[in-house]
Amino acid sequence: MDFYNRPGERQSYADFVVHMHLAWQNLLHAQFLRKGTNIYFRTGKGNRLYKRDKHGQKQSWDLQTCLDLSYKESNPIRANVEFFIGLRNSIEHRFERSLVIATAAHAHAYVINFEAELTRLFGVQESLADELRFPVFIQSLSPEGMDEQRALRRGLPLEAKTYISEFEASIPITMRQDPRFEYRIQLQPLRGVKDEADLAFKFINAKELSEEELAEAMAAGKTGKVLIFEKLKASGFDDEMLPANAAKAVQEQTKFRFSVNDFTKLRHRDGVGPKAGQAPSASFADGTNCIYSTAHKNHVYTKAYIASLIEELSDPQKHEKALSRTPEPPPS
Repeated sequence: MDFYNRPGERQSYADFVVHMHLAWQNLLHAQFLRKGTNIYFRTGKGNRLYKRDKHGQKQSWDLQTCLDLSYKESNPIRANVEFFIGLRNSIEHRFERSLVIATAAHAHAYVINFEAELTRLFGVQESLADELRFPVFIQSLSPEGMDEQRALRRGLPLEAKTYISEFEASIPITMRQDPRFEYRIQLQPLRGVKDEADLAFKFINAKELSEEELAEAMAAGKTGKVLIFEKLKASGFDDEMLPANAAKAVQEQTKFRFSVNDFTKLRHRDGVGPKAGQAPSASFADGTNCIYSTAHKNHVYTKAYIASLIEELSDPQKHEKALSRTPEPPPS
């Protein structure tokens, strides 16, 4: 976590990914060893000889092998770890800041899942929760900072963009929206009393409160508390798109013509965002498919919703049914 949290040039996203990879591998090795399971590769099925590396040491199971034997393919925890296994090959030092922005929610889940599995397998006495912290970048709390984050995301190298989009397209939408694959939060400051700092936060996980405690916390507007609802989105809005960009993304991924009008038609069908003729409002934002930007007074649409359209419209029959026309290639 220290590699991830270091400011500026001292931050090393690559080191964070590598060390978390080793942490997960060691965790699963420990669980197998505790159960008396051999964790070394044999030279062949039924063979008592072990594979060895160039130094003569027995080759232990790699992380992917451990995942295959520990989690079902449908498990979001497994998908999250596999996401980072593949991402290791796409990290370039000069683009690390862009990767941090693009994969922040994945990284949150990566660490939170590790803590959850560590305590599930070995007990709360082994918890690392008091040492696992993620920074809140002040940059993400202003419109200018949000624009900078979007610019950083656009600066991702093509290889990384392709890897992220193809990986997410390869898993079901329910898995993409699971907080164990991407853990998203929104920070929303409540107005404090005059003698308090405007950004004095106390973080409370709404999921852990009873109905009475939640009502009391919501009413306590003068305490400077921030309620964290998992269904809400990160404040930087770095993964969302305006309708024009959303339509472009669908067209590029499906290879079929898809316009802004088509996007509007389908989101109305799905009940996503404002209805026809209605002004933008936070009341239309569900936090999963559509987000309302108070700073820009407009709606943006999540990559989860856009991915669901891509998944549907990539099938020619479903495409024709949804848009009442035969799929055709995009205009040249």
